[in-house]
Amino acid sequence: MSVPEPHKHFDAIVVGARVAGSAAAIFLGRQRRRVLLIDKAAFPSDTISTHIVLGGGAKVLGQLGVLEMLEKAGGVRFDRMRSIGPDFDYSGDLVHDGVDERGLCLSRVKMDAAMIEAARSFESIEFRERFRVTDLIIENRKIAGIRGEDETGRHEFRAPLTIGADGMRSAIAHLGEERIGAFERTDVPCARAYYYAYFEGVDAARLGDEVITEFESSAGAGNLVCRCEDGRTVAATAFDAAELHSFRSDLNGNLQRYLDRSFAVGRMLEGATIASKVFSSGLLNNTYRDPAADGALLLGDAGLHVDPLFGQGHSLALMSAAIVGELLPRWFHESASDTVSATALAEFTRRRDAGLLPFYKASLRVSQELGLDKGTRIAHRAAASAQWAADEMIRFAQMLTPRGSFPSFRFARLMAKAVRAA
Repeated sequence: MSVPEPHKHFDAIVVGARVAGSAAAIFLGRQRRRVLLIDKAAFPSDTISTHIVLGGGAKVLGQLGVLEMLEKAGGVRFDRMRSIGPDFDYSGDLVHDGVDERGLCLSRVKMDAAMIEAARSFESIEFRERFRVTDLIIENRKIAGIRGEDETGRHEFRAPLTIGADGMRSAIAHLGEERIGAFERTDVPCARAYYYAYFEGVDAARLGDEVITEFESSAGAGNLVCRCEDGRTVAATAFDAAELHSFRSDLNGNLQRYLDRSFAVGRMLEGATIASKVFSSGLLNNTYRDPAADGALLLGDAGLHVDPLFGQGHSLALMSAAIVGELLPRWFHESASDTVSATALAEFTRRRDAGLLPFYKASLRVSQELGLDKGTRIAHRAAASAQWAADEMIRFAQMLTPRGSFPSFRFARLMAKAVRAA
């Protein structure tokens, strides 16, 4: 086997330079690892997004040292969350007792560009855009690197670890599955479609720096609204996927009509105008992938993709990247070969699933059916009955709850009381 040229051999290759990939690259750069960070897009570049980084994800942005940069780019730090449904309406503060657990709302054009800028500030990180992965380098059923092409031609790069952070249609996941049977997946279709747009002229008296989520304002419907950069507001609606064809017949008109039939969001948007095209996620799956293979790891939507209704995508990606940051020293210290083994990477899977699957599964339950299941609805009603319960529910929704601590025994008793009353 020929020895690769030094400038084509890295400690890690990160495929996908958006939130998950840039975060992983920054953690690697901090440990002075030589990193190749690539993406098929040219930046700045937009992509479909909920725009929301929940409190748990914002904590990781703080660890990465990029929060101030994202705020300067226009990111709005929302300090409250409110949840509304047919028989519940509650809210909670994200700044309390001297603790700042605010989330962030920012478009992907600005967020991804800022994250890439932060990654490129490390001398050990090489960034290439407009680079398309065409194949994996497989040796002894281990992933040893990538092959791809850009405007300069075809290239081959090698590394002990390749990180696929290239989204729910991940090329790394697809090629790994095709070539060596890696990254076993489970898909569960989302029952709803999801559309959003930017609005201008939203009255500050109606909507402050808060994120609003609504459920069942009509059969199967959900809505989300939050302020973002440049004085704009992002408003989204989710609805029965069977209505997708008819919705597409008049995107602007139908988006406005669906938001107007909400409990509160329509009133918040009164007098505002749609200031962008209407964006769509299309029909989606909730996808769980086994993220580890010999020499490779999946991050972000590539390994765990969930219905956008709760806005968890950014935070799942960032919190997963933080686990990578914790485990990196061990992986490179213990690696006795030219690849980091699946056995070593299995600890990532264990930690990711232990910490993040409770949030993923909560969204999964809601995304499969058009109506809230009985348990979820009772939990919302319990949260609406007492502020301490609202605070507990909000912390879970913001992915701030430590593993295994929601619902607390006190909250579970309140839910049981609501069941008996029903």
